[in-house]
Amino acid sequence: MAHLDHIGIAVDDTAAVIERFRDLLGIVSYKSESVRDQQVRTHFLDAGSAKLELLEALADESPVRRFLDRHGEGLHHVAFEVDDLSATMERLRDAGIELLSETPQAGADDKQIAFVHPSQTHGVLVEFCESTTPNWTARTVPRHDGHLAVFERGARDRPSLLVLHGAAGTTQHDAAPLIRRLESSFHVVGVDLSGHGTSALPGDAPLSLDLFAEDVRTVLNALDLPSAHVFGFSLGGGAALRLAQMHPKRVDRLAVLQTNAHWTDDHARRMQARLDLDGLADRAPGRAAGLRARHDAPDRLVPALQTFVTTLPDASDTLAQTLPNLDAPTLVAGLDRDPLFELASTRALHDALPNARLAVLPGDTHSLSRAPKGCLAPLLSDHFLEA
Repeated sequence: MAHLDHIGIAVDDTAAVIERFRDLLGIVSYKSESVRDQQVRTHFLDAGSAKLELLEALADESPVRRFLDRHGEGLHHVAFEVDDLSATMERLRDAGIELLSETPQAGADDKQIAFVHPSQTHGVLVEFCESTTPNWTARTVPRHDGHLAVFERGARDRPSLLVLHGAAGTTQHDAAPLIRRLESSFHVVGVDLSGHGTSALPGDAPLSLDLFAEDVRTVLNALDLPSAHVFGFSLGGGAALRLAQMHPKRVDRLAVLQTNAHWTDDHARRMQARLDLDGLADRAPGRAAGLRARHDAPDRLVPALQTFVTTLPDASDTLAQTLPNLDAPTLVAGLDRDPLFELASTRALHDALPNARLAVLPGDTHSLSRAPKGCLAPLLSDHFLEA
């Protein structure tokens, strides 16, 4: 279902407009980027329920320049985000609605975009957009016999927040949609855990929660961060909890989503089945191909994760014994219909922590990229920015 993503405003004096919205709403631009194909420079402001996109013309022949010459500064367009832009365009064409392009175009904020002709929408230019996997450049942090891939977004003068993906996930594919919603308020650091994405798989140690927690501490040290907030999904949540146990002074506040701290043999078997590349290739070839494409060494990573999963029932027994000693303020969030971990697992983790809040969100897929980010991002912001 489409939702309002941003409101585009054409401006002549960008600095003056940014200053005025700071006076009006107490917000400032958190990101600027140029879209050369459109000959426009965009400046984003976070207005809560939607973003404001200030549009600055880069050339006299820019469409924004022509708009400004005809209409002056003001509302340029409203934009709605959809999951599948190509399908949306096909639906609109079938309904007889005229579009300004035949195919999706590259836009700002890692999005593909398409505009409806304003004659079709009573004079209002309407944009539809779809988020794409971002082409972010990773910073490399030395670790093991290789490195970790780290992605920084947002201003360094804002509170630091580390975001940790789940098993067989990556920052760019799984965590990026959430990071986009958080980068206006935080210095967000996405970490590809050992063996994931382009991060090196250690050759001298098996995968473990201790190893992943040490990944995070290594990143904190490399970025010269004495402490930070930490959010983790599934495996990433387990790494966040372990970090808080091992190095409590390095963690300010915690949040976890669909993290199971009470593993059973049945949980382990189900997770191993999800990590079976050969079986996955038969039942979901697209997902199997995606896993192979996102990791430098998938044929080494997946067996290592399968072995790691077999250790989790015993490891979670140890983890459970120390949870009552973890006093960092923690948001424990779960999905009401997750097929891998039942809601009872989320409640059990919440009940075991002495300083935790519980949130139940709608969702039926064990996936960070498909989690209800419109609900999750405000929850995280409120939790981490709480005085």
